[in-house]
Amino acid sequence: MLKSAKEMVKRLGLPHESFDVATARLVLLNIPEPERIVAEMVALVKRRGVVALHEADWGLRVCDPPLAAFDRLLQIFMDYATANGMDFFVGTRLPRMLRAAGLLDVQVNPIVHVFPLGNPMRTFLLQFAENLRDRIIAQGLISEAVFNELVAAWKLHIEDLTTLVLFPLYIQAWGRRP
Repeated sequence: MLKSAKEMVKRLGLPHESFDVATARLVLLNIPEPERIVAEMVALVKRRGVVALHEADWGLRVCDPPLAAFDRLLQIFMDYATANGMDFFVGTRLPRMLRAAGLLDVQVNPIVHVFPLGNPMRTFLLQFAENLRDRIIAQGLISEAVFNELVAAWKLHIEDLTTLVLFPLYIQAWGRRP
């Protein structure tokens, strides 16, 4: 497993100024020091080349009617992210990171989905919980029994047709190298 963005950038070994476009989707929120990845992407594109990113941002989280289990699960995920060098709010930082890396004409496109009953993305949080279950429990962020209770409450809540969930916010941002 890579220990840092610096190590990842070093392992790429791609020649700088070789590409017209560098793009990534849902990568930066999982990597410590995402600015280093953005800087490397900028270095990879030719003059007037484009760097484009698509990232999730957990800042927008709407569940109506409200559910304490939803809020608690999200807090556990935030605690896990913080403990492991992940930034679940990287999406809203994308435009600033692109500008700081020297890109011009930075554009932003926010995307929010409302997934109806039956859409597999409606259960995204449940899938995410199952994926991280063992790691979250092993790190002592929550007991297995409480974790199971929260997941069961959330599952029941989203099976209700009247429950509205807006989560997560996606940010697409791109810019041009001078």
